[in-house]
Amino acid sequence: MDALAIAQLVTLLAVGLAIIWNQQRGTDKLRDDVNTSIGQLRQDHHKLRDDVNTSISQLRQDHNKLRDDVNTSMGQLRQDHDRLRDTLGHIAQRLARIEGFLGIGIPSADESAGDDQK
Repeated sequence: MDALAIAQLVTLLAVGLAIIWNQQRGTDKLRDDVNTSIGQLRQDHHKLRDDVNTSISQLRQDHNKLRDDVNTSMGQLRQDHDRLRDTLGHIAQRLARIEGFLGIGIPSADESAGDDQK
């Protein structure tokens, strides 16, 4: 073999090795970039998960507080309703006694029917 053929073969081998080395370097850089991106995504995912869990916990606390407030308000409303009903019952009885004492009042349905026939 002559020197020109050996030089061409060595040049071809050097070019092939350079291409392989460049490709390997590009692949390594891409792998590093992907690993960095995956690491950042994991951190973002963990932060987002923590934020969501914190929000859910806060919403549960708010919900429980609102439920307790509503139950307290409903209890108070029931007490107010019962007190109003009792007061109205006493007022109705008092009015009936006053009407009876004065001899006035709303006639019953039987009395009204008798007046129409007269």
